[in-house]
Amino acid sequence: YYDNFTQCTEHEANNASCFWPNPLAEDFITGIHKQFFSNCTSEKVHWEDPPDEILITLILIPVMLTCAMITLVVWCSKRSDTLV
Repeated sequence: YYDNFTQCTEHEANNASCFWPNPLAEDFITGIHKQFFSNCTSEKVHWEDPPDEILITLILIPVMLTCAMITLVVWCSKRSDTLV
């Protein structure tokens, strides 16, 4: 819709021998937005931290997986040294 509106206003500005964009067209577009979008309410999202139980779980799972992977890599590297 905006593309069609822009092309239309640009065409009309050229017909009137005006440069595009111009302050009159900008005021017109701003007025339309103020008129049609004045009643729009923007509900702001209120972000909250999760409960402590969930937060602790979300922190501990990656920590434990990292420790487990490090242990597995160290164990496998020591084990391959004894086989060779």
